[in-house]
Amino acid sequence: MLNQLANIKKLFFLGVAVASTKLVLILFAYFFNAETYNLFNQVYYTASMVVLFGSLGFNIAVTRVKINIKLVAAAVLFNVIVSYLFLQIVSQPFTASLEIASVLIYALFISIGGIYAFQLLFAGNYKDYVILTLLYSLFHLLIIPAVLFLDVSLFLALPVVSILWFLFSFPKYLKQHEKSASIVKEFYKVGISAFIINSAVSLALAADKFFVNHFFPIEIANSYTFAWGITAPMFYIGSLVEQFLFSETNTSKSNILRRGFLLSISFIIIYVIAVLLVINFFPGIIPSSVDYNYVLKIATLMVTGYSVYVIFHFPVNAYLFKSLSTEKQKTISLAFTLIISGFVAVYILIFQKVIAINYIWLLIITWSYIFTLLVTKIIIMFREEIGSEPVKTVMDIKNLEP
Repeated sequence: MLNQLANIKKLFFLGVAVASTKLVLILFAYFFNAETYNLFNQVYYTASMVVLFGSLGFNIAVTRVKINIKLVAAAVLFNVIVSYLFLQIVSQPFTASLEIASVLIYALFISIGGIYAFQLLFAGNYKDYVILTLLYSLFHLLIIPAVLFLDVSLFLALPVVSILWFLFSFPKYLKQHEKSASIVKEFYKVGISAFIINSAVSLALAADKFFVNHFFPIEIANSYTFAWGITAPMFYIGSLVEQFLFSETNTSKSNILRRGFLLSISFIIIYVIAVLLVINFFPGIIPSSVDYNYVLKIATLMVTGYSVYVIFHFPVNAYLFKSLSTEKQKTISLAFTLIISGFVAVYILIFQKVIAINYIWLLIITWSYIFTLLVTKIIIMFREEIGSEPVKTVMDIKNLEP
């Protein structure tokens, strides 16, 4: 009984912490006008793309490979620069040097902070993880008065926030002292493997917001991003269900999947009904920086499509990492690499405007990608077993955005 109460307490605080990061993003729509909100989203989701590749699964790797924080920072800096150069070549999100520097600085410190914050969670220090996550949200919340009352540029505010978060968080980090540069190869090897499985979906969920905020009309871009803000909590619900399943001692397929599907279906249906009722019958709560009709249409599509994905993904993912062999994970990683490569090519064509799309087609492409990943994973998992060695590990709570 006491153990169950402890698990409930842990899930509650983790849920509050992670949800706070999304709540802050929603609040920007209420306090900023349409132009400032759109500019924030351009900077933030460009940085999110860079953070995704800058971190490159290092949050998992740092728990497996003993490596000095200076080497981690150097690896992240290299990844951040390379990933932004790639974005600059295919889409040119920004052209001014100061704007580019702002994105790079923000992505660098947010990546390092996210890596070591997760290390605390992995080590069982969930209270420190919660504190750092809430601190992340608080510093981002301070951007609102800084911009509105002090007329601070977003290109100054965001890197300052990332540096402050890093400095305040640094004393909490678990430091390792291995300084050999030869360990970097193993560090990348573990990180890339974790990235392919854990961040494949995050890639699509960041790429679509990056695209809409740079290339769509402002009313659609703002509405799409706000609609995502009220859809994203479904993923946090799924993540909490996954964490609950990781705490299960009975690792049988029937127990993990049955409990996972029942919990996911129950919570997601309640959330979807609540969201649709609110946006349909209380239009006054939608901020003036977005278009209500677009929000209604896009949010209805999003919660419908993503709810199906969430219901299946998180129980299946928990069963994979809780109960199945590492051979399954390796096979899935290889299959995901091929799928990611194909869809990256599609996104490049979109960025280059070779393929012209609207927000509906963007959603269809995103769904096609994530459901292809999910179906591929399920097929590999439930075909004839390759091995019987159980693996017990903790999945990543996705970057402080998705």
